[in-house]
Amino acid sequence: MSDVPELVELSNGVETLTFDGGGNANPGDDVLLIGEDGVEGWFETPDDKTVMSERGQGDGAHDVWASDILYSARVLTLHFIVSAHDRQGVVRLLNKVRRVCAHSKVRFRLRDAGYDCYTTGRATVKASAKYARDGWLDDCTITVTCERPEILSSVESVCQLGSLTASMAGGGLRYGSNLSSPTGLQYPLAYGLKTSGGTSNVAVLTNNGTSRAYPVFEVVGNMPDGVRLDFPGTQQSIACSHPVDGVSLILDSRSRTATMDGLDISRYLTSRGFPTIPPSGSVNVVLSSYGGGYVNCRVRDTFM
Repeated sequence: MSDVPELVELSNGVETLTFDGGGNANPGDDVLLIGEDGVEGWFETPDDKTVMSERGQGDGAHDVWASDILYSARVLTLHFIVSAHDRQGVVRLLNKVRRVCAHSKVRFRLRDAGYDCYTTGRATVKASAKYARDGWLDDCTITVTCERPEILSSVESVCQLGSLTASMAGGGLRYGSNLSSPTGLQYPLAYGLKTSGGTSNVAVLTNNGTSRAYPVFEVVGNMPDGVRLDFPGTQQSIACSHPVDGVSLILDSRSRTATMDGLDISRYLTSRGFPTIPPSGSVNVVLSSYGGGYVNCRVRDTFM
């Protein structure tokens, strides 16, 4: 068993670099390998930045609520080795590393022991000054500073909620098809409301990580009166009065914003009860809007 992660991928959205843990590398190729020091900062919590107020009398500081515990940005350090057949191969691979990292936000993905997670940030590269005539250059590092310290699962959980629409039953109980002499109630009963496309308007969002997760809601029209999402048991709800038709509405719980086509329309939010999902917990969500659209609820297991 290797002492380093199975795989690290670094991507800027255009190009992806793979740093192999050694188990899948082809000896005949020029490759980037994870160094024996592995990845620093991945399984650690970032530095604590919680503000404390010292007691004027007595020992210590005033108590801190769990909701007030905060962390600084996460800093990751990847130790890597350039393994090539000659100096030209070393330079070529180092230039690829610099090209991916320079002036880019990068996605740092790590796969290890069944977990497949990622975080994003900005990267700097340090390469060894050794000449590496033999095509082996070690003691190189990539440092990624992540403004958002959460580590997210690469697998996204998605569920779909259907909006409410008027039933063809006319809004009441249905009787026999012979209107001149109805003989009684017709089953199944119809109470005037149903969801579009037969999709439920209720779902449960879960988070199997170690830190609170921030779900994202993608609202797809047609919803002429806007959208309302309720979260039973939390006394929270999100409501946006802007009509949704043609362009999706994105409701982001982390930034607490509403956007359409990249434009911020948060001024149309009439209720800002954006939920968080506790670690190893869940949140119920109900779509209470009328129309012919639906809502995609997206969440990832979140780790700190």
